[in-house]
Amino acid sequence: MKHGTLTTRGDRVELRFERRLAHPPEKVWRALTDGQELAHWFPARIEGTRQSGAELRFFFAEGEPGTGKISVFDPPRVLEYTWDGDLLRWELHPEGTGCLLVFTTLPGDRANVARDATGWHFCLDNLEAAIAGNPAAGFDKERFSALNAEYAARFGLGSFPAFMLNPANRVADASLRLPGVEAYVFNGADGTQLTLCHAKSDADTGEQWRDFDEYLTVLEGRYVLSINGMEIQLDAGREFVVPRGARISGRFSAGTRTLHAFGGRGLERAGPQA
Repeated sequence: MKHGTLTTRGDRVELRFERRLAHPPEKVWRALTDGQELAHWFPARIEGTRQSGAELRFFFAEGEPGTGKISVFDPPRVLEYTWDGDLLRWELHPEGTGCLLVFTTLPGDRANVARDATGWHFCLDNLEAAIAGNPAAGFDKERFSALNAEYAARFGLGSFPAFMLNPANRVADASLRLPGVEAYVFNGADGTQLTLCHAKSDADTGEQWRDFDEYLTVLEGRYVLSINGMEIQLDAGREFVVPRGARISGRFSAGTRTLHAFGGRGLERAGPQA
């Protein structure tokens, strides 16, 4: 399977690709480390000594260079380095006359993981072509968009888009009584209210009485709703309507994102927060 997979490692996520290549590890290693070989498939030009502890610089055609450092250099088996906060690790496992390439990265920004997966998918396709002596595929905007949409559907966003995170709409933790949960509130002209919540850690809402009907959907992660003493686990994609007058509480798992629509305004914006 050529598609990348996403798993959780501690408080970060790991993006992993596996490619079986009909070439020995030594040949693939040259493609991973030699500057001329990298030019066929890697998205930037890398400058720096190829050895453990060496500082690296990454250059694009335009813009400021990126920085990184080699943490593991074990030819022809393991290469690991950082690039502007992202950890990249390449492992080569011999298999007959070929090898298994395992590429993992810990993205610094979870919100962009679908885009990152799409980019690395294309890079690995070009790596395979380069090792086989074939020309790299040119950039195909339609294919990139389609693959990016596919990865977004597989992985979710991991965060809300920037235009939804205006500090003016941010709710203070004290107002929501949800320490550890970042929330943004939007008020409708008809008196309804929409609240976006993103749990940065495990969190508990505490018990409260619902003054308005509420529509709740879990976008990512897991939310345990307690309503009138009955617990309901809501995983990503689940919806629930909480009736007015219900006695409820909720538990967020770290990383969970939820959307709440209220039949009235139960919260007021608290303004920007440090």
